Amino acid sequence: MFFNILIGKPDSCVYDFVKKYFPAFTEPPKPGGWTMYPPGPLPKLTYSIHSIKFSTHPYFDTKFREGRLDILASEQKEAEHPGMSDLQLWFMFDNKTDAQGAFVKLCEMFESTSKSKKVFERNGKKVAEYSDQPIFDYLSSVQFILTKDELFDGKYKLFFRMGSFTYE
Repeated sequence: MFFNILIGKPDSCVYDFVKKYFPAFTEPPKPGGWTMYPPGPLPKLTYSIHSIKFSTHPYFDTKFREGRLDILASEQKEAEHPGMSDLQLWFMFDNKTDAQGAFVKLCEMFESTSKSKKVFERNGKKVAEYSDQPIFDYLSSVQFILTKDELFDGKYKLFFRMGSFTYE
């Protein structure tokens, strides 16, 4: 869902964006060990969001008005490029039917590869959580949330995230 960024082979529709802001993710990851900060005070980080909008998605063929990939970053003043701390996807829809169809399609995509799942409604939002572990594990999970767009009547949005950021 994240355009193959995390495996170092970003899809062509986001490649230039990733190369500009997160060049380390334009190459396959190299095997390595743990990294530690040097002794002394921890570096001061600032946090930012880098976003790119798209109109089609190479792995999720559904009807949406607009999509957006957000890369949450942590930046050090001295560093040339930011570090990636989270990836999030947004899909915006013109109507409830298209939004619900996309939600069902995402559920079907993860149904076959997941060992545990939760699909429920909370506060008018439809939520799905899938994990590849038999006992639900947030570290190895995905979550998506279908909700009305709070700014535009009759419009909907679908939010997708993964990993430890899916906890409440």
